[in-house]
Amino acid sequence: MSLTGVWLNELNSMMVLYDNGDGTLRGKYRSIVGRDPHIRDLTGRTSTEERGKQLLGFAVCFLIDHPGPDYGHSSLCVWSGWARANKITTHWLLTVDALKQQDEWSSTLLGEDSFDRVLNVPDEKHLEAPREVLSELLARVRKEDR
Repeated sequence: MSLTGVWLNELNSMMVLYDNGDGTLRGKYRSIVGRDPHIRDLTGRTSTEERGKQLLGFAVCFLIDHPGPDYGHSSLCVWSGWARANKITTHWLLTVDALKQQDEWSSTLLGEDSFDRVLNVPDEKHLEAPREVLSELLARVRKEDR
């Protein structure tokens, strides 16, 4: 299965994926909830499809314009999970740049995301869409899946 397309998660963060067909992914990511409002590059890997699912992992490096006093400007998030049809389910690790070595132990957060494919065409113009438009698009896709 090709993962190429536009994907939205439950918080309306968006990614545009290009599945290169050789086990590599590339794309763009826009976080709606993070402190980096910019569109960032995404890179990743996939497995071959087996029994209707495919493993995948991808990473995005964020740059924070105005970090807190004890934090640097960078954070790195990696997602790992699986894709089935038009759904990607992942766990993520987000590591923020703690400037004090004694704070590094608490600088990695863990969470979950699920992404729905909202378009099969990887059109990057959607990365600039307002949050309300993204919410409507995701609601429409989820309603169609019922």
